[in-house]
Amino acid sequence: MAIMRWDPFGEMISMQREMDRLFGRMGMRRGDGGEAGQMHWVPRIEAKREGDDLVIKAELPGMKPEDVDISVEDNVLTIKGERKAEEKKEGEDYVIREFSYGSFERSMVLPESVKPEDIKAGYDNGVLEVRVPRAMEEAKPKATKIPIGAGKGK
Repeated sequence: MAIMRWDPFGEMISMQREMDRLFGRMGMRRGDGGEAGQMHWVPRIEAKREGDDLVIKAELPGMKPEDVDISVEDNVLTIKGERKAEEKKEGEDYVIREFSYGSFERSMVLPESVKPEDIKAGYDNGVLEVRVPRAMEEAKPKATKIPIGAGKGK
């Protein structure tokens, strides 16, 4: 068996390629013409039922509410915005830069019964919460009792 010299930088480059491939599957990709470490990003969301309301939360750390736009068009709720990188100051140079910056857009189809004017949004500690009242009413199972009569179902 031959002795091979370990190349830690080769290992790091291999790991970087594997991570790029993984992030590519998750909707993140390297910036076009941007810095090598800059990634476009997709904020994580949660959607849950609270009674008849649909509550959607999105992680938007480091963003201001005025940098986020929420709209409804043709029963599609869209959350979009842009997280901007800090401006580089003279004498600064990043050693590691893993934060993701850039524009994002997330959309979700809403039931037809939703009234867009009733939708409310709030922002606290980097988490956006959008509450869609009565969105889950249509999702409730509806049961209809069918009486059994005599004969062959005529």
